[in-house]
Amino acid sequence: MGLLNMKRIGNVYNKLCDLDKIINVYKKIKSNTKNKTKLEKFEDYYCINLVNIYNTLKNHNYKIDKYNLFIIYEPKERLILSLNLKDKIINHMVAYLLFDILEKSLIDSNVAVRVNKGTSYGIKLIKKYINCYKDYYVLKCDIKKYFYSINHKKLKDLLSKKIKDKLFLNIVYKIIDSTNEEYIFEYASKHNINYLKQGYGLSIGNMTSQILGIFYLNDLDHYIKENLKIKHYIRYMDDLVLFHSNKLYLKECLKKIIIFLNNYDLELNNKTVITKNNLCFLGYHFYNKKIKILSKNKRRIYKKLRILKKYNLEKYNKVLSSYYGYFKIQKY
Repeated sequence: MGLLNMKRIGNVYNKLCDLDKIINVYKKIKSNTKNKTKLEKFEDYYCINLVNIYNTLKNHNYKIDKYNLFIIYEPKERLILSLNLKDKIINHMVAYLLFDILEKSLIDSNVAVRVNKGTSYGIKLIKKYINCYKDYYVLKCDIKKYFYSINHKKLKDLLSKKIKDKLFLNIVYKIIDSTNEEYIFEYASKHNINYLKQGYGLSIGNMTSQILGIFYLNDLDHYIKENLKIKHYIRYMDDLVLFHSNKLYLKECLKKIIIFLNNYDLELNNKTVITKNNLCFLGYHFYNKKIKILSKNKRRIYKKLRILKKYNLEKYNKVLSSYYGYFKIQKY
């Protein structure tokens, strides 16, 4: 597969030890930080904190502090592991480097959290693919508890095939292993969360989890495109869609994908389905050359806007503008 043929990258860690980059990353995070109390505490010793981050990286003694743990229930239950500002700055810097290194090995139709891709690009591809058929079948695969099920050892093995800088790998491995701490499992047990496992899972909330999440199944993407010969394929993180004119062939593909995922300790959930001329994906319903926003997404958007309008009019206007493009996509 394409991933194995690429040259391993070295001399990465030194790019973290750059005070100007640390300052620039902090400025980006600062503008998007909702927790103003956390921000004010950091700002009180702004210069000292940033220099301490630089020295920590320069001296190779970085340790991740305890996460702030909380649970969200919309759109579904998730355990969130939130970093303090020091760790968030380092996490973002590591993520930017991982994006630079791993981007080249990703297929074009792996569309989540990548520059110039995302939902709008995924929808553009769907429209293009649908127009290639008179009648089409779609295999839609949904992976069960994806972020909580990512195997640490497997992920590290995949990364080591791309990166040879041991100092950089060491800091990435620390971030990956940070979900193994006992206090996290104690919190999960207290709140009846039973889907955490030692040696598995990425923190939902870390920027590094985004790039590692889209990279973890990169070999599967290449397998589907190059071995299964599926020309029309899209992946948005843990959601996969395969287009084909032959339903029986998609059933064979499904069997092979299940076997492939077993090697990654992943399994599909009961949302996995094969449909004809009909697809629910990326928050939209595609059928008969029409596009509609899913009702549950509409309800969630309207609820969010109502709350924002009541408590934060400035943010309400910004969010409303961003949703304009989301609704505009309905035009085929």
